[in-house]
Amino acid sequence: MENKPKIYMICGISGSGKTALSKEMELFGIPRLSIDEELWPDFYVLADMMSTEHRDYLYSEAMKRIKARTANFCAENRSCSVDMPFCKKAQREDFRAHIENSGGEAVLIWIDTPLEVLKKRLLERKGKNGPNNLPVSEEEIGMYWRGFQRPEGENAIRIDGTKPFEMKDIIK
Repeated sequence: MENKPKIYMICGISGSGKTALSKEMELFGIPRLSIDEELWPDFYVLADMMSTEHRDYLYSEAMKRIKARTANFCAENRSCSVDMPFCKKAQREDFRAHIENSGGEAVLIWIDTPLEVLKKRLLERKGKNGPNNLPVSEEEIGMYWRGFQRPEGENAIRIDGTKPFEMKDIIK
């Protein structure tokens, strides 16, 4: 049986702990790709001045770069993590198919974090700057919470977002 590189799709709502987990995985030699960091230079700095069409275009281009990098990791037989909300089942299925078509094994990790914890964490971002500290309003967090499609029945590793990460349960 051949060993395929694992591409860890880290899924969860803003504030769930995706970036913390992917940074922890880096300590175990698993490079990370981050949609927020990919978008930061162009998207978030000027987001309020852009049309919806331009924001959608920039997001689409960032996704192409993330997919190209995951394909490169697969071609090099190297694992990596992808720090991205993966809010919708269709998006997860599309990305999983991309990984498998690139010769990798998709591993979906879902950080399940209660709404009140998310609100508290996102409030702590107020006044901070950078791609991993994007402010999210209470209205936005409610919208994300209601729109998030939980990856039940998708063979996801579920992590309790209120507890410390156990790498032995994640990296196998």
